[in-house]
Amino acid sequence: MAKSLDTVEDRQPEQLQSWQLLARLRRRLRRRAIRIREAKLQKRVEDDATAGSHASLPKTLKEALPDDIEIRSKDERAIMVTEVGGRFDIIGCNKAWENLCGYAECEVVGKNSAALQGPETNYDGLREAVARLFEGEDEVKVITTNYRKDGSKFKNFLTMGPLRDENGKLTHFVAILNNIGARTSW
Repeated sequence: MAKSLDTVEDRQPEQLQSWQLLARLRRRLRRRAIRIREAKLQKRVEDDATAGSHASLPKTLKEALPDDIEIRSKDERAIMVTEVGGRFDIIGCNKAWENLCGYAECEVVGKNSAALQGPETNYDGLREAVARLFEGEDEVKVITTNYRKDGSKFKNFLTMGPLRDENGKLTHFVAILNNIGARTSW
């Protein structure tokens, strides 16, 4: 009798471990399914010449956020620039970004991009994209769902890249947001 009780007690940690492993496996499978679905969607977006998915990334801070307000407001790309470290605080954006997201630049400077994120945001894709930037890639793309100031959501084809100073040192990250949610072809 004592032996069977010991066996039951010994199994409880094993059962707990197996439940934890099963939960971990389910999360991995769910993330993999999301990555596969997003990769297919990204391929369709990139292949569609009308999607605006081929917008060129600025290479310097001055190119991303020109001092001349008129030039800055005429850029049709929705551009946001963040710090490289810490919380990736926003240091600036342009008029196209303000129009897309509903925030004025003065409302977001010094805050991180979490204001644009919500329940349907592709956090795994964003984490992977930032990791690839730190590994040295010059351009990464991810599809995610973002949220405007009014709470409405939009499907975003996000292109990110590094900004460097004249010595080639990484100073900031730049993101170009592209609302692809209005398109019916995907």
